[in-house]
Amino acid sequence: MPLLKSLICLKGYDNGRRFLVISLICYSLVFLLSSVMSHAVIILVLLLIVTSPIIATSSMRRIHDAGFATPLAAIPLVVFWINLFGLTYIEHPARWVLVIFAFFTSIIVGTISNARVRRNKHYQMGYNGPVDLFVKEPVVLHKERIEPTIAGQKVTESYTEDLLSSQSHQQFDKNSPDESLAENHSNHWEQKLGQWLTENKKTSAISILSLLIVTFLILSLTSNEETEQQPVAVEEKPVEFVKQRLNKIEMPDQFWIMLDQNDALTIAWEGDFKTESQLGEKGSYWSAATGKGDKDCVELEFALGEKFRSLLVTVKNGGDYYADFSPVDSQIIIRSIAGKDRFKLCGYEFTLKGTRSLLRKNDTYIKYLN
Repeated sequence: MPLLKSLICLKGYDNGRRFLVISLICYSLVFLLSSVMSHAVIILVLLLIVTSPIIATSSMRRIHDAGFATPLAAIPLVVFWINLFGLTYIEHPARWVLVIFAFFTSIIVGTISNARVRRNKHYQMGYNGPVDLFVKEPVVLHKERIEPTIAGQKVTESYTEDLLSSQSHQQFDKNSPDESLAENHSNHWEQKLGQWLTENKKTSAISILSLLIVTFLILSLTSNEETEQQPVAVEEKPVEFVKQRLNKIEMPDQFWIMLDQNDALTIAWEGDFKTESQLGEKGSYWSAATGKGDKDCVELEFALGEKFRSLLVTVKNGGDYYADFSPVDSQIIIRSIAGKDRFKLCGYEFTLKGTRSLLRKNDTYIKYLN
């Protein structure tokens, strides 16, 4: 069939309207079958085999018609493949951005033109090439030679030919109105359609755009209905508490104290380097919850034997120690830091000379001392 041959013709030219119609048909097949192809790979493969050559050859003819280099014809084909696999396997709503990208790509490729290339070219339904879309097959009339006799005598050959000729003309004249009407209806509807598209450029573009928009809306409504009917069970995970270290203040003997959002005190200092093998999960060096780790970190011990249990000691960056305590003990620990001489923690000993004056100058910590 000439029309099918023209769809995969490598030599020829396609105008913009023909390219847009072919692209619209191929993308419509993708939209209609996208929900099925994810479960039936054979349909995906068949659609890929059928549509890819049509898109590729139409893009090549369109690029030739615009006077550009042949390798640029790969752009619409690659965009089509991205949409084909993206709409099939991507579940995120952002996948429709691919459709918008494909729409603008098709519009750009369909609107570029070159008047010099189109000069002296006759287009049939937007196609110019070696395939004739309106070729007619010759009608062969089989005539059987008859030699009638009149009153037992053979008529002359010339008389017989004249008789057959007159009968043929009579039969042709009898059937010619109906046959000519059928032939005109069957062979010229494509030409009329191409002529209508040529004369109504704006209407054609608006119709294609409207069809795309309606297709997108139908697909969106369908996907929303399926989502509402089949709610996805979401596994609820417990919200992990993120500790915020606030109001950090440095003490004279190179250690720091700070509070979190729940007023739990943290004492930090720079100690010996620890490898990952020496630390537990998330850099844990001691944990009261598991009872595992360095036993020297179990308690914060001040002079004169006053002790406070630590909840967690972690080591970050290989040597930055952070010891967390209960918010219940925050006030008494801060008062001890301001009033004692020294304390020990995790095998490290710190002097507390000058800490009271620093704490009294800070608006956050002075309330713990009153």
